[in-house]
Amino acid sequence: MFKSYLKTAFRNLFRNKLFSGLNIFGLATGMACSILIFLWVQDELSYDRFNANAGHIYRLTARVGDIAAAVVPVPAAMAIREAVPGIKNTTRLAALQSMVTVNNQKYEEKNIYYADSNFLCIFDYPLLLGDASSLLSRPDGVVLTASSAKKYFGSPENAMGKTLHIDNDYNGNNLLVTGVLKDIPRNSHLQFDMLLPIQLYERTINLEQGWGNFDVYTYLLMDDHFSGTPAALASLQQQIQALYRRLDITKTNGFLYVQPLKDVHLRSRLMLDVAGQGNYQQVKIFSLIAVFILLIAGINFMNLSTALSGQRAKEVGMRKTVGALRSQLVMQFLSEALLLSFISLIIGLVIAWALIPLFNQLAAKSISINLLNIKFIAGLLGIAIGVGLLSGSYPALFLSSFNPVKVLKGVKMLHGRKTFFRNSLIIVQFSIAVILIVSTIVVYKQLHFIRTMDIGYNKENLLYIPIPRLGDLQRNQVALKAVMSQYPEIDDYTFISHLPTDLPTGTRSVEWEGKDPQANLVFPQMWVDDHFVHTFRMQLKAGRFFSKDFKGDENNYVLNETAIKAMKLNVETALGTRITMDSRTGIVIGIVKDFNFKPVQQPIQPLIIRNGSSGNFNGNTGYIVQRTTAANMQQSLATMKKVFQQVYIDFPFSFGFVNEDLSRLYLAEQRMGKLFNIFSVLSVMVSCLGLFGLATFATQKRIKEIGVRKVLGASVAGIVGMLSKDFLKLVVFALLIAFPVAWWVMNKWLQNFAYHISIRWWFFALAGVIAIVISFITVSYQSIKAARSNPVKSLRTE
Repeated sequence: MFKSYLKTAFRNLFRNKLFSGLNIFGLATGMACSILIFLWVQDELSYDRFNANAGHIYRLTARVGDIAAAVVPVPAAMAIREAVPGIKNTTRLAALQSMVTVNNQKYEEKNIYYADSNFLCIFDYPLLLGDASSLLSRPDGVVLTASSAKKYFGSPENAMGKTLHIDNDYNGNNLLVTGVLKDIPRNSHLQFDMLLPIQLYERTINLEQGWGNFDVYTYLLMDDHFSGTPAALASLQQQIQALYRRLDITKTNGFLYVQPLKDVHLRSRLMLDVAGQGNYQQVKIFSLIAVFILLIAGINFMNLSTALSGQRAKEVGMRKTVGALRSQLVMQFLSEALLLSFISLIIGLVIAWALIPLFNQLAAKSISINLLNIKFIAGLLGIAIGVGLLSGSYPALFLSSFNPVKVLKGVKMLHGRKTFFRNSLIIVQFSIAVILIVSTIVVYKQLHFIRTMDIGYNKENLLYIPIPRLGDLQRNQVALKAVMSQYPEIDDYTFISHLPTDLPTGTRSVEWEGKDPQANLVFPQMWVDDHFVHTFRMQLKAGRFFSKDFKGDENNYVLNETAIKAMKLNVETALGTRITMDSRTGIVIGIVKDFNFKPVQQPIQPLIIRNGSSGNFNGNTGYIVQRTTAANMQQSLATMKKVFQQVYIDFPFSFGFVNEDLSRLYLAEQRMGKLFNIFSVLSVMVSCLGLFGLATFATQKRIKEIGVRKVLGASVAGIVGMLSKDFLKLVVFALLIAFPVAWWVMNKWLQNFAYHISIRWWFFALAGVIAIVISFITVSYQSIKAARSNPVKSLRTE
């Protein structure tokens, strides 16, 4: 029986080559897109799940005032482990950027963590070499990854027992390599090249004031009896918060929260978080796009199958007359749908495999198609069967319902209901396509807004060079300035503690005259010299900036406009206000116009700018930032390299550009925009394939009517308009449905940005014009072809 179904399915496949080809190509394109998207989604959802205890590991996060951060106080881990029941273990990490010296060769490393000795007992990072029970327990030990060991010593085996030097502000440390890990899985939210014992970090801080230092990432391993339900998490959080309130001698008035490890990658929008975080909203959006594209392809199948039903009506009637059951007819038509679906799957898999390199480049991934993965194969088969059954179910049920007597007498079956259903599917199909077109326009305009918005300073042609963390920073700054003075072309530069791209620092220890005792404000802060405003081309709203002509400026402050509002002052009263920070009292001498020092997803925060002209950056290494021109960029870079190497002999020279750093903050949105463009084009293309097939079928059915009209004097334009108007009406209906849905979806997406565009009416007008023009071109091709044909050929059988 199945063999008969298959044979008949192949015959019908070749009998209608055009419509079969349109179905297969549309389904294959939809499946290829869906395979790529689902691979991406699977990769995003896989983060940290390689840990055996992933379901029992939680991260502590904090909120102080309006600041939500991924780091918590240093003593929290120990206190919580001792006082809160159900916690099996805790571990801490502290980030470090430092110069590493190996055999007189220096390397600038940014992915180093201090870690507790039990870190590798909680997380499953496989060990290549070393004793797992003693790693990180030695205060002079260091653990490398395989790649780092190879970079420093040639191979992991050669690294064991060797020493390296960590350069920092505390005379550095000579460390012994005691272990080598396999390279960190790319689907780990923690990415590091080296682990240092936490004892080295604890030497650098005041543990007595530790509850006021939000510096470490802290993880909890719950025991096996912890359920992880919302109620259990709420209870755990309440216990931790009560303990924190009791032990916080600094009276920070913050809040501690518990975050499941599996949520860290996709559900974290936190300050001072690890790099490379994903976005759960984007996962949902692209999952819907994959489903939508499959739905559009499936609608094509349904439409073309129901359109062709008239040609198979007599076949159904004859089969029923000779005894075929309706269930057998349903199986026959479903077999044809499944055959088309499986052929489309094979072609779609080939297309996806060919596009994987390009997709990885666009999405910054390294996903691959593994045909030996049972889950992957099962997923593909599920897609093929699901698409085949859903796409073929209505045509199968519809065709098998024909009355054989009426069919054989030539009575048209369910013509009105069939047309209504087919038209409804076209409307749904084009509604989805138009939603994607509008979304693409909004995403493009928002990204353009981010690139071109006024961020409060001129970000172009700002070259920066990190100053190494070595020795006396004040002497280094003086030495750099002395060397730079030898080059007259270096005349527009500044020394700053942090780049104003994603400022990480913040403090609550700010007191001023008239401060509300209940105020719980966190102030980000920067240390800058007297050239800062001029080099960055910022504007002063009132007062003046730091100057060497005023000796007392070392203790004075400059605030931004938001800080003035947060402190409940105004421009007139703010100047001269006394501020105390870190036991240092000074006055507000100037107010700078607000500028963005965080990504535009976040609002501008109250900022305090401190005088670092003397080289005191409060332990921060700092940067030299030089303003240059596009024409002189290479010359400026070469000159600054000479300057750097005269002061920091044998240290690696590195540099960057402020505008490029700002662009990197929005890489996820840029990738989203590019993928939106591609998938919108593909959705419209697949929709037009179905429309092309239906237009071809409609034209073929009316070919004799067209011939008669031409004989009676109808023009080509009139015939094209007659044939096109019914389809264009459906597209217009689709626009009316798509526009409010697209507005709601994009309005929700824009709310993720503190600064964003407004959705304008012309976005919808442009999307509507695009949809109508493309639809008209698709339909009119067959209409013009039929209208220009010789009427004699179509009427000669009459």
